[in-house]
Amino acid sequence: MQGKYLLFLFKISFFVFILTVYNNIKDFPEGLATVVSVGTFDGVHKGHQAILRQMTDIAKKNNLVSVVLTFDPHPRYALEKDHEKLRLLSTTEEKIAQLKNSGIDHTIVINFTPEFAKIPYEDFIKNYLVDSLGAKYIVIGFDHRFGENRSGNHQALIELSAKYGYQVFEVKALFDNNSEISSTKIRNLIRDRQIEQANVLLNYNYTLGGTVVKGTQTGKKLGFPTVNLSVDDPSKLIPATGVYYVRIGIGNEMYDGMCNIGFKPTFEKQPLTIETHIFKFNKDIYGENIRLYFISFIRNEQKFESANLLKAQLEQDKQNIIKKINEQRL
Repeated sequence: MQGKYLLFLFKISFFVFILTVYNNIKDFPEGLATVVSVGTFDGVHKGHQAILRQMTDIAKKNNLVSVVLTFDPHPRYALEKDHEKLRLLSTTEEKIAQLKNSGIDHTIVINFTPEFAKIPYEDFIKNYLVDSLGAKYIVIGFDHRFGENRSGNHQALIELSAKYGYQVFEVKALFDNNSEISSTKIRNLIRDRQIEQANVLLNYNYTLGGTVVKGTQTGKKLGFPTVNLSVDDPSKLIPATGVYYVRIGIGNEMYDGMCNIGFKPTFEKQPLTIETHIFKFNKDIYGENIRLYFISFIRNEQKFESANLLKAQLEQDKQNIIKKINEQRL
């Protein structure tokens, strides 16, 4: 993101809500009394949403403003040698959009570096949360750790609360089928093609955004023209190979379609592609930004003995998805 901050506005009824985003904590206005939470918030899933609801409730009851302090890049990218293996549920921009939808007033995006990670937890509480952000309430998840060697936690916040004049709220873990809801669990579900269950834990449909680029025109030759997506952020988690029912956001319009993620094994093997056939759509959108919303998994990618057999399967995939769409509309 460029500049000091971005403003996000959206309307519900006659009200206008604004989320202000800062790249530098020094730009945050002085003199505000706040309720603050700190975390990576990857995916802004149901567990995170519980924290955000607690924040907005406290802010409303105590005439405070709500502030989320989050990080870019993800701390593991700065601290761990195997960070290349980490793929994220949300880009920074997607995270900001979810925070906006949750009614948060301000977001600070901190550049996470190894040097930042070495700040002692008390210095972080005093200098960042209290002095810079004016925290009167601090809301954290049950397992949140912060500061040098991740030594800061809920107990440390409580022990320092009287000294620095704030109150602490800890939000307990949320569970699904006796398993704790976490970003890691949701990533694993998406890798295992359990997209519908992942969406339940996210509380929204998993999404990929990017630019439409030219492909090999294979789909067009089969009677199923596709748009090829180049994902904006290389750290974004791409669902496992296979065919999915997706919704496609193009400008202000939404369309139904089917997306194939894979290597086109029926033809000469190619690099991984994300190809989407959009139902009832025939516009040229090369170079435009679109967004895919993953609704459900249809089938695994497979190799067919001929292009005709592949075409027949694609028609069956389309009919299966149309059936799903009609069932949802009943």
